[in-house]
Amino acid sequence: MIVRRHISLKNYNTFGIDVTARDFVAVSSTDDLIAALQPGGYADRLVLGGGSNIVLTKAVDGLVIHINNKGKELVYEDNRAVHIKAAAGENWHDVVLWALEHRWGGIENLSLIPGNAGAAPIQNIGAYGAELKDVFLECEAIATDTLELKKFTRAECRFGYRDSIFKNEARG
Repeated sequence: MIVRRHISLKNYNTFGIDVTARDFVAVSSTDDLIAALQPGGYADRLVLGGGSNIVLTKAVDGLVIHINNKGKELVYEDNRAVHIKAAAGENWHDVVLWALEHRWGGIENLSLIPGNAGAAPIQNIGAYGAELKDVFLECEAIATDTLELKKFTRAECRFGYRDSIFKNEARG
């Protein structure tokens, strides 16, 4: 994990706003993310995925942690259901296309939603009458206060309209 200094965030947000991060790290594993979240040295930390739900109005005088882990996998399949898993840093639309290439239906109405897979449960993304909660099974997240990895079921996510526990009690 390499911390870079004074990095433009223009290529890390969909509006292409050219602000800088004092320090920047791209994390590609759970261990890297836990290391980046360790206390000490940074009063301000911004965890950034695809940069599609943020307007950067000023320089970030702290550490920007860019979620860049990749991976898509088939977890389970039978004649009635398919369970897939996508890493937080995967582009959401690419996940949808990958599922469709394998003829796994269920998330096609969620295509073309900007952002990464990691933000999907935070926002309870939706379009055309479909929402992530309709097809969601579980996710793993790191508690930023304890740095522990925790699984959240659909019920534990407390999905609402473009809302979840991750925007409220489990924010961070």
